[in-house]
Amino acid sequence: MTSIDRFHHLGHSPVDPAPGSPAPDQGVRNNQVRRAVARLAATRRVTLRVRSTRRQEGGEPRVDHHLFEHEGRRELRAVMLTPPGPGPWPAVLVCPGRNATLERVTGLLPPDHPGRDVAAYLTGAGFLTLTLDHGLDGWAEPAALGGRDPGDVLDGTLRLRGGSLLAALAEDAGAALDWLRAHPDVAPGRVGLFGHSMGAAVALHAALLREEPLPLCAASHLGTYETMIGRSLAWNQYVALPSILRHADLPDLYAALAPAPLQIQYGTADGRLDPGDAKTAGERIVSGHDTAEILPLPMGHGTGLAEAADFFTRSLTFTPSLPLTGSPAEPAAGIPDVPAAKVGFDVRARLDILDLVDDALASGALTLGPRGARLEALASREIGRGTAAVSSGSSALEIALRVVGVEGRTVLVPANTFFATAASAVRAGARVGFVDLEPDGLGMDPEGLRAALAAHEDVAAVVPVHIAGVVAPSLAEVLAECDRQGVAVVEDAAHALGSSLHGRQAGTFGRLAAFSLYPTKVITSGEGGLLSADGADLKRITHLRDHGKRSFEENLHDDLGSNWRMSELHAAVGLTHLARLAEVLAERTELAARYDESLAGVPSLTRPALPEGCASNHYKYLALLPEGVDRAALKQRLRAEGVRLAGEVYDVPLHRQPYFARRFGDLSLPRAEAFAARHICLPLFPGMTGAQQERVVRALRDALS
Repeated sequence: MTSIDRFHHLGHSPVDPAPGSPAPDQGVRNNQVRRAVARLAATRRVTLRVRSTRRQEGGEPRVDHHLFEHEGRRELRAVMLTPPGPGPWPAVLVCPGRNATLERVTGLLPPDHPGRDVAAYLTGAGFLTLTLDHGLDGWAEPAALGGRDPGDVLDGTLRLRGGSLLAALAEDAGAALDWLRAHPDVAPGRVGLFGHSMGAAVALHAALLREEPLPLCAASHLGTYETMIGRSLAWNQYVALPSILRHADLPDLYAALAPAPLQIQYGTADGRLDPGDAKTAGERIVSGHDTAEILPLPMGHGTGLAEAADFFTRSLTFTPSLPLTGSPAEPAAGIPDVPAAKVGFDVRARLDILDLVDDALASGALTLGPRGARLEALASREIGRGTAAVSSGSSALEIALRVVGVEGRTVLVPANTFFATAASAVRAGARVGFVDLEPDGLGMDPEGLRAALAAHEDVAAVVPVHIAGVVAPSLAEVLAECDRQGVAVVEDAAHALGSSLHGRQAGTFGRLAAFSLYPTKVITSGEGGLLSADGADLKRITHLRDHGKRSFEENLHDDLGSNWRMSELHAAVGLTHLARLAEVLAERTELAARYDESLAGVPSLTRPALPEGCASNHYKYLALLPEGVDRAALKQRLRAEGVRLAGEVYDVPLHRQPYFARRFGDLSLPRAEAFAARHICLPLFPGMTGAQQERVVRALRDALS
């Protein structure tokens, strides 16, 4: 079988559903395609820095020659053309074809191919344009290349590290889009993409890697990969991502841009395309993107300039009902809705996880294996104490209380915490008592604790909780009181991985400490938890989590444990995420600081200050509503404006939960009840943009005014 036979033999069956199975919903399918592109491209969100700018003197439009750099590029040339007259202008990022030059595309030299001067034409039609020089030809000495195409060589070099030239160029285009959107001469939310031939592939992938919908005009890049690359042999391999046919064909990629405006032009006399294949591909695109425009034009491998200008005029024209700056009723165009939360795995982290999962599957060790051991070792270094990985934060609490020995006795917990804090004590055979909170650090009230200890003579353990990632200074009094009375302290540090008090890490204050790695937490393993302890306690934890077995190899049980193991697949997720703890904390701290500054303009909202000496992981960003504000109505209004608040911590105190209210219905804990009723948690998640935070603050200001 020859190589080309193998190409056709492999085909692209994953694109189609299995025989007899229903086709996925188009929206679901589009999301699958976008995720596959993001994973295979593995790009980063990089920032362009202007190294130098030279303005060309005289004439119109205004011509600026920019030289950019970013961490992955020493230099990136671009030319910006600005129409005459006052701005701001709708803008188009132009990604030229393989053989185009900046001077020809921007009209600084006469075009050497029909439609080559697309940037000049679009600027004449009223659009600011930024045209990129992909920089494929000048990076190596011709003698060193030995006649080989420099793009091919560069693509091969990148593939050795798991990348591709197309992904690198799409990363450049994404950075240019960010720079263009922030430029003062560009109208907010009015940016589109144009690409010709190879540049169309770059523009397509740059658009697929964005969250916000962007109008795209693609010229001379249409068909199926099998025909374009496998049969016609007319395309460079770097117009497609490696392995993409395992997930999608070119028509699927274009369809996945829906609902963004899309125009695809192709020439009926283009010798580099198969007209029948292009026509069929266009029909497939329209079946998944019903507003896409597929234009067969009487041209060769070129661009329909008038058609492109008309497309962008329709796609980027200002609509009177949608102000440039946005309004409470109609937010600024291009700013995505703000979800309550978002799981924080970028593409590179996901690829690392896939490698670890593959290792686990290949080895056959799917529980209590090397990935779990590495997670425990890393957690021990971060926390500063021996650590065991278990199946959940709830099981971590239950195991800790069983190690202490609480059966038949009382465990004291704060009223303001998650249900599992108290439920774990009940499952461990204990009775529970509830303690009010102190408002300054949201910790357990020391006076309330002393009263509860006096009321219960059989207290086996006290469980302080680090709410919202805040280690309260009152913990010192709680620890001292428990030490005086010989009562064990088990920290519920579910929220607090990475938090500290006076330089001491959460999880090192009590006899044992339980952490949650649930998906909403700062660090997650999907499902899972960690237990930190010392010496004999840590040894018993590892014993109990595996049904109390004497050893992994023996089927002999000398303790009453359960299946509280963490699988190797979950450990792969947790290990990858925990390795990025420092950058996760830095991002959350930056987001919290931005909220601190912005919320100064919302005087009706109170932001509880972090206690002195507390370094929070900012698991939640808390604020207190004015007295009398209906929180449910506020959240509903914010949802209507595209902003979802995160879940409270917590909206119903434990003594008011139906399960416990039968016994504690008459108990009054006024500070816990007041905090539960008045606080909200603003969305704060990985990748959150400044524009999204501004949208949250504006929506809050309008809702509370």
